Amino acid sequence: MTPTQFERILDRAAAILTDNLRSGSIYSTPENFEQHALNMLKVAANESVANVEPTFHARAFPDIKVNGFGVEVKFTNRDTWQAVGNSVFEGMRDNDVDLVYVIFGKAGGVPEARWKRYSECVDHVRVSNSPRFVINMQSESSLFDEFGLPYQDFAALSREEKMRYVRDYSRVQMKEGDRLWWIDDESHSLPLNVRLYINLSSEEKLRLRAEAAILCPQICSGRRARGKYNAAAMYILTHHGVLCTQMRDLFTAGSVAMRRNDARGGHYTQRALHDIQDLMRDAAARLDDALFVEYWGASCPPERRIAEWLRRADEYAGDYWTPSDSLFLPRGE
Repeated sequence: MTPTQFERILDRAAAILTDNLRSGSIYSTPENFEQHALNMLKVAANESVANVEPTFHARAFPDIKVNGFGVEVKFTNRDTWQAVGNSVFEGMRDNDVDLVYVIFGKAGGVPEARWKRYSECVDHVRVSNSPRFVINMQSESSLFDEFGLPYQDFAALSREEKMRYVRDYSRVQMKEGDRLWWIDDESHSLPLNVRLYINLSSEEKLRLRAEAAILCPQICSGRRARGKYNAAAMYILTHHGVLCTQMRDLFTAGSVAMRRNDARGGHYTQRALHDIQDLMRDAAARLDDALFVEYWGASCPPERRIAEWLRRADEYAGDYWTPSDSLFLPRGE
């Protein structure tokens, strides 16, 4: 059977399903519509030599197979042609299927059933705990056009290779200040449990504060700078699974800016950073370069990171203060 012959079967099946939807037949659940789609494909293929059957498992992708072709079935009671699709990784893909199509039933608005090639109607990736394709039957372009890679080639990639394409695409979609937070991100492994910063040991608090400070020199901005602690908060949350509800206190509160036998007062941010500058040096030397690309927008070798941090910090601080006048000075100054 050729794709053209199979698409004629899809035409007939979609027409029957549309008639049923408009005549008042109620497909109350996706499972119910999937069973009807299977039955109507059998009816539509009656005159051809076609073996229409479910794929090997109830959770397999796609839902139905017909002589090596696959059909993923989607249904909604709303007036929309969009739905969340299968996992990007396709871990339960039926290996007997080569070319995949979608039959989509819409009961809201003007009821209708349509079909389309899977490669042509996936137009986005939605991420929760795992990235999933988004199907849009009205899309004029495909996600795989964005990837610059045909769907068949993408489907054959390893899990790690797929994630490179998905991460690159998602970074382009992000708004300023957003960060990727995925268990499958190759740059870090995020703990599944979220911890509160206030419950950490003193040593871990200092280490995370130093890492956030070296990656986020914007914490040196003036008092009225908006969002200057956002990137630091996002770092310890997305890379360490630690929630800090009062991020500004890590760099401005009198309690963190006081060294032994010191009185309160003075420039608290300067004093707070001075107290952890040895830990910041350590963080600059050991953190992966991918983090500096993510937070600074450019690669930076370890031996140049302190100097580059000072340059960026001075720029953020403007007329408020000059971090390079008091931080990371040669020993003895």
